[in-house]
Amino acid sequence: MKQFAVIGLSYFGKNVLEELLELGADIMVVDLNRDAIDEYKDRPVTALVIDALNETSLRRVLPKTIDGVVIDMGDRIESSILATSYCRKIGVSPIIVKAETEEHAEILELVGATKIVFPNREAAKRITPLMMSSAFLNYLPVSGKLVIAELAVPPQLIGRTLLEANLRRKYGLNLISVKNGDEEYDFASPDYVFRAGDIALVSGKDRSLAAFATMATKGAGRKAMPGLGDLSALFGFGKK
Repeated sequence: MKQFAVIGLSYFGKNVLEELLELGADIMVVDLNRDAIDEYKDRPVTALVIDALNETSLRRVLPKTIDGVVIDMGDRIESSILATSYCRKIGVSPIIVKAETEEHAEILELVGATKIVFPNREAAKRITPLMMSSAFLNYLPVSGKLVIAELAVPPQLIGRTLLEANLRRKYGLNLISVKNGDEEYDFASPDYVFRAGDIALVSGKDRSLAAFATMATKGAGRKAMPGLGDLSALFGFGKK
């Protein structure tokens, strides 16, 4: 069983903690706020009321063999920087830290953070495309211009096989999986025939997905807001 530490119980830290518990990980929680720690007294975690800004205390409870730490000190930028530095000195890795600003992230990287997270920004990148087009059901920027998205199959493709649709050549997209209604996602063979109500899980560049979603909304009478083809501009994708 993997063991992780969550240092600081602000919103992001709590959500990571809950997800790790769902996955069955062994969790250590460190926070100076006893009320925050008491929320987990009946949960399967090791909850410690400790000042993470005290290197000696942190070194005493944090084993070098731990599989990673998540640091979320809320808006206390200096505190997260110090906690990150101490974890690096202890020899813990990876060190995942929530950042408030670009400047904050730059300092975190300098003092030892191995993964920096901007929860609000990343949430915005996922939600904004859903607002721009009703064809998108989920939207996950992966890296640079690459996106994985869940969206309705355009009516123009209904009745065609996957081979005939030729998504990669015609639209620059790779089909990961497809489902219909309450079905589970499953791999589609080349002779799979698209049906009305199909939902596709695809990967591709942001502009390719935007164009595909536009086709879906036009064919189905859904609303697509102006500028859908420029989704990349929302997030700075493609800028040199």
